[in-house]
Amino acid sequence: MMYYITLATINVGKKKIYEAKIWVKEWEDFEKVVEFKLVGDDSAKLGGIINVSFPNNPEFQDLACFAMQDYNKTHNAHLEFVENLNVKEQLVSVTLAATDAGNKKEYEAKIWVKECEDFKKVIDFKLVSDNSAKIGGIINVLLPNNPQFQDLAHFVVQKYNKNQKAQLEFVEVLNVKEQVVAGMMYYITLAATDDAGKKKIYEAKIWVKEWEDFKKVIEFKLLIGDDVPILGGIINVQGINNLVFQDLARFAIQDHNKKENAHLEFVEVLNVKEQVVVGMMCYITLEATDAGYTKIYETKIWVKEWENFKEV
Repeated sequence: MMYYITLATINVGKKKIYEAKIWVKEWEDFEKVVEFKLVGDDSAKLGGIINVSFPNNPEFQDLACFAMQDYNKTHNAHLEFVENLNVKEQLVSVTLAATDAGNKKEYEAKIWVKECEDFKKVIDFKLVSDNSAKIGGIINVLLPNNPQFQDLAHFVVQKYNKNQKAQLEFVEVLNVKEQVVAGMMYYITLAATDDAGKKKIYEAKIWVKEWEDFKKVIEFKLLIGDDVPILGGIINVQGINNLVFQDLARFAIQDHNKKENAHLEFVEVLNVKEQVVVGMMCYITLEATDAGYTKIYETKIWVKEWENFKEV
């Protein structure tokens, strides 16, 4: 194992940041420092922006709460502080997580502090992302049936009915994925009944920019119904290497290793199929190494996201 450790030290009263590269072979009781170098100096010049090593110490949590309370008061909002994610200071910007109507979002606050005058002022407070998702990454939402997604599903069905002169009636949200773009792209799997009373499964793709009060249906299609497999049918999944399926594959390997006292190591996801049951049944074909040999496995994982439940 090669470890890359970033650490803080004090040298003649000045805090400095170093990076160490250490080669370890535990079975030989061997460790060797391959590299050790200075990467940051907290004795930065006036105006320089530097990262803080411990963003969740009480001082920065208090500043984050102060910034959030200022925002709530100014905008009549109801954010609730969760945690600090990152802190930089200039000779302070704080990235923090907060919940808004139960949805976790990331904000960045810029706070001017003069301790000698017991002075602090919020210079800037802005939304930087929802649910900590990386730009472009599609992630599963844990609580698909919260009112926000039900409202979006109703909006989609109403738009479809208006455009197609249809008479769908919304039943329930089955699954939600989201992707950070310029705003948020939601992928909502929902159940609705048609004018004949038949229940069908649809997938909607909705672009939302909350700060502009903007939402647009990008795509709305029949997923499971008369023309495709009925509820219980197995369908292929696109975008098989997103983090959701990689995490499920690793979960299956860990479960197998624990039960069989094995030592498989995950390599990659090769194929994914899904089946709508009470929740979702995922059929994942994956590659793993066993004692250095590459092998192909298939795992079947039952997922009920609203219960935070998964079983191999």
